[in-house]
Amino acid sequence: MQILLEQIVDITILAGDIMLKNGAETSRVEETMFHIARSLGAVKVESFVIPTGVFVTVTDTTGRTSTIMRRVHDRTINLDRIAKVNELSWRLTDRRIDYQQAYAHLERIARERTGFSLVPSMLASGIVGGAAAILLNAGVAESLAAFTTALIVRYIAHVISRLHGVKFTFEFFGGMTAALVGMLFNHMWPELRPDNVVVGGIMPLVPGVAITNAIRDVIAGDLLSGLSRGLEAALTAVAVSMGVVIILAVSAY
Repeated sequence: MQILLEQIVDITILAGDIMLKNGAETSRVEETMFHIARSLGAVKVESFVIPTGVFVTVTDTTGRTSTIMRRVHDRTINLDRIAKVNELSWRLTDRRIDYQQAYAHLERIARERTGFSLVPSMLASGIVGGAAAILLNAGVAESLAAFTTALIVRYIAHVISRLHGVKFTFEFFGGMTAALVGMLFNHMWPELRPDNVVVGGIMPLVPGVAITNAIRDVIAGDLLSGLSRGLEAALTAVAVSMGVVIILAVSAY
């Protein structure tokens, strides 16, 4: 069946939009869009991706050209969605699925509920916090305190993110929560070192994937995306740090 130019553009921009929204690096988004468009019959594909938008120009066998852009407002980290779209692009390339199946599958991926439910996320955050405390030579009691702190921070972040507040808000309040809970543990049990508890508590807020993607974008030559992602990661780290510093400064008086 002959695939129309408009259909090629629609499925290509949808795939790029999903990948960018879920934290894929620029080169991966552009490569996936290229493979999808070429597998559906495009002769030429030009794409340009930045953290806030996706642009693609497709030329078909008749010489017709179509350009479309998609603005991206909200971004998160969901490696599962990225892997699914990437796998779909290879299935299209190998002719294992057709256009209708691929487009329907992409729409299902886009409608999937983002991330895990609250309880598993809190437990995972607690494990990360406790493990980080262990790496800092924390004892059993401090590791358990860090586990509890990270768990509480994840819950606070969940509540604040549901309110759709200003960006970096939940990182800021998450840092404040980690410092507040850490100081509270130290007040009740003075033998606990608050630094290990606070560091463990803020570990789930550290923008590790964002920093990695920023470095990969710069290495790949996507300087605009790399600098944008790097700045976003830096602002996230500053928001977390400011939340911690404010509580520590207040408690010092």
